[in-house]
Amino acid sequence: MKKTIRIVMLIISSSILFSCQGEAKEKLNMAKEGVSNATTLVKEAQKVEERMEKLKNTTPMTNEQLKAWLPKTLSNFERTGFKIGQAGMYQVNSVSGTYKPKDGKQKFNVMVIDGAGPTGSMMAAGYGMFGQIEMESEDEYKHQKTVTVDGIKAQQTYKKKVNNTQLLFAFQERFLITINATDMNVEETWNMTRKLDLQDLVDMTE
Repeated sequence: MKKTIRIVMLIISSSILFSCQGEAKEKLNMAKEGVSNATTLVKEAQKVEERMEKLKNTTPMTNEQLKAWLPKTLSNFERTGFKIGQAGMYQVNSVSGTYKPKDGKQKFNVMVIDGAGPTGSMMAAGYGMFGQIEMESEDEYKHQKTVTVDGIKAQQTYKKKVNNTQLLFAFQERFLITINATDMNVEETWNMTRKLDLQDLVDMTE
């Protein structure tokens, strides 16, 4: 039991650390709320222990492999920039890409972290755990909730006044996906996310 509780706290800590771009404080509050539901967290932690161990002993994709996967276009959006190894300081491999249409202010950014390896496995479990915590909150500025879209369970945040959307989820219990969409509502963001061939990432590891 002590081991399981320790994994819960490590998962929460890692999820807060890597969740992204100015949201750490917010995720900390979410984590505190989640801890209050100890039964749910412990039950989920027991299920992810085995997955963590498997990923821990799995060789991560290289940054170059992740770069090769990153699409050059998404519908009428063109890739205007990319970064590989952005999360390298945490000993995990990653790639991110920014996409914009030729006209307009919209912007779509995707970041993919491979959850394989010792550190990556903890991050993967953390993203998965947040997906299992059912939550919803809303005020005049934003609407945040747990959603399931196309079989993917994600933390979805919509900022109303600026029309920005963020998605956080783990794909196939390994790849950690962060989507930040500017001037795009929830439906538009999910439609663009569908155009990412995430299954191809899984196929590349086989």
